[in-house]
Amino acid sequence: MNNEQQAELERLERVLAVAKRNGNELFIQNIQREISAVQRGEHSPLIEEYLTEEERTSRGVDNQTEI
Repeated sequence: MNNEQQAELERLERVLAVAKRNGNELFIQNIQREISAVQRGEHSPLIEEYLTEEERTSRGVDNQTEI
């Protein structure tokens, strides 16, 4: 895992802790999905699902087929 992925994982863990404190189950599930992707070295499933192709390209996640 590179430094960027490690930093992203740390941010996601903090967000997950807040979601758990607030009891937001949908948010918890989405963040856990994000954490799993980062741990596998993949790009964000939420970015893949919700951004347009142009937005993904500008963020360097174009041509990804994994979700």
